[in-house]
Amino acid sequence: MNSTSCGTYDRARAYPAGDAQGQHPAPVGSGQGLSHLTERVRRKRRARREKNVRVRFASWNIGTMTGRGRELADVLKRRRVNVACLQETKWKGNKAREIGEGYKFYYCGSDGKRNGVGVVLDSGMKERVTDVKRVNDRMIVVKLMIENKVVNVVSVYAPQTGCEESVKEKFWEEFDCMMMGIPEREDVYMGGDFNGHVGRVNDGYERVHGGWGYGVRNREGEVLLQAACAFDLAVVNTWFQKRDQHLVTYKSGHHATQIDYLLIRRNQIKSVKNCKVLPGEDLVSQHRILLADICLTVRLNKHKDRPPPKIKWHLLHKEGYASEFRELVVNKMIEMGDMEGMSVNECWKEMADCIRSEARKVLGETKGKRMIDKDGWWWSESIREVLREKKNAFKEWQSVEDQNESIKESKRGAYKECKKRAKKEVAICRAEAHDKLYRSLESPEGQKRLFQIARARERNGRDVSHVKCIKDDSGRILTDDESIKKRWKEYFEKLMNEENEWNEMLENPPVNMGLVREISVEEVKMAVRNMKNGKAVGPDGIPVEVWKLLRADGWKWLSLFFGKLLQEEQIPEEWCSSILVPIFKNKGDVQNCSSYRGIKLMSHTMKVWERIIERRMREECEIT
Repeated sequence: MNSTSCGTYDRARAYPAGDAQGQHPAPVGSGQGLSHLTERVRRKRRARREKNVRVRFASWNIGTMTGRGRELADVLKRRRVNVACLQETKWKGNKAREIGEGYKFYYCGSDGKRNGVGVVLDSGMKERVTDVKRVNDRMIVVKLMIENKVVNVVSVYAPQTGCEESVKEKFWEEFDCMMMGIPEREDVYMGGDFNGHVGRVNDGYERVHGGWGYGVRNREGEVLLQAACAFDLAVVNTWFQKRDQHLVTYKSGHHATQIDYLLIRRNQIKSVKNCKVLPGEDLVSQHRILLADICLTVRLNKHKDRPPPKIKWHLLHKEGYASEFRELVVNKMIEMGDMEGMSVNECWKEMADCIRSEARKVLGETKGKRMIDKDGWWWSESIREVLREKKNAFKEWQSVEDQNESIKESKRGAYKECKKRAKKEVAICRAEAHDKLYRSLESPEGQKRLFQIARARERNGRDVSHVKCIKDDSGRILTDDESIKKRWKEYFEKLMNEENEWNEMLENPPVNMGLVREISVEEVKMAVRNMKNGKAVGPDGIPVEVWKLLRADGWKWLSLFFGKLLQEEQIPEEWCSSILVPIFKNKGDVQNCSSYRGIKLMSHTMKVWERIIERRMREECEIT
């Protein structure tokens, strides 16, 4: 045997390509080499389980939100802002509403003349809201669930320098209580107008101040830095070296200051990739928008369920779709005949599969939600044109040097004229659109449209549209889908069985002493007609409108099928499943199971069966 072909040391396998002998720490087959491979595999698996989510965060003192909602949405969309903290909104009430371009505004105000704070979220972020806490008209906290990470977005508006000391002390006391109510394991992203100067230097506050601020520190800025040290929050705009125009957040004439700040947990300062002020937006003439790009590392949910497509059952009201669907299903009923030789499960499964498959062919399925601009439907091209002129006039005014007083004053006058013209154009277009809508509501079809608008308005005004997380018995927040389902199961099992224990044995069960008459077509007809339309379907996905459309053919098939149920004394397996939907009671903690009530969704066909049995029992009771 050739010694070179067997029993020799393979250098190519022992050392990776490009490594010389003696330079690699150990061969792959050794223990140290295996540890390197194991660590590399672990890093790759961790990278597959995690992803980086880029979020653009903004803070802006808007002056007032009255008449600026739609224009603000345009600015946020153009700047690709995901989350925005607003101050001095001057809106009364504690609500939420759509402002256009998919953005939703959560706000809190007192009298509508001063103060007011809010948080604006884009179409992706507003679906992740799990809780909204409105502290007062100077503080609001919106909690988001981004994959496995809990994020608290805080908008703050501190008292002005001229306010009384008691007002300032009360504000900082409430600020401390708010921060102590946020667990340390949750992220905090705070934007606000703190009406204080932290200064350019960071002497004494090196941990929270980056050393790249603006101006000279004052007493209000000192208080802000002390609060940042107490809760280990970093003042983000002081950690990036920028030109003065990208640091100044408030400018009025020759007076320029830095009073708006973004704050995050100190241990997350590395997640901030950039932070600066944009001086070119004309929506507010004095305050400027402050932006920060943040990269969040989140853990992916391996079994993330997507919402299944739904059959467009509402098309059954159209004659063309209804007649075609009815003909196909009735032909299937004729083929099945009298169901001889088939079990209850087989009969129901064959008919239900036929109804669903034919409905998908004729009616079609949905392919996901489509973003509808709820608030900007009246926004016209003429409005966009005058706003474009106003923006250009603002840029020309801001580009003039302060030394040229006469030119700057003329540009300022031109900007004011454009601003007045834009405001007038917006008011005219909105009034014309609303007048057209009001005239359409006077027709019989408009009454239905009126209820649709009311329902949409109520739905858009909800703080939480989807419950993304829940707490267990110990108060720990659960984020995994399987853990959440298990928690709901435990909660409802305990709720349904803690008061009334049952050994599953009936004492002295009644005995049927006579024959049970067959289910008649008239009974089925009465039960089907008494059921309401537009109700949520159960696990089988078949609404009662199907049986109403099939009329006599459907009622006859149901009567034969219900007779088979009585004969075999069993129900289809699909009827044994139901969907329990938790609905928030609008009181208590939104993440607590006890703050919900459950609605059980079951098969509509089973409801018809129950109606018939219930009616018979009532008749028996009346006879006895």
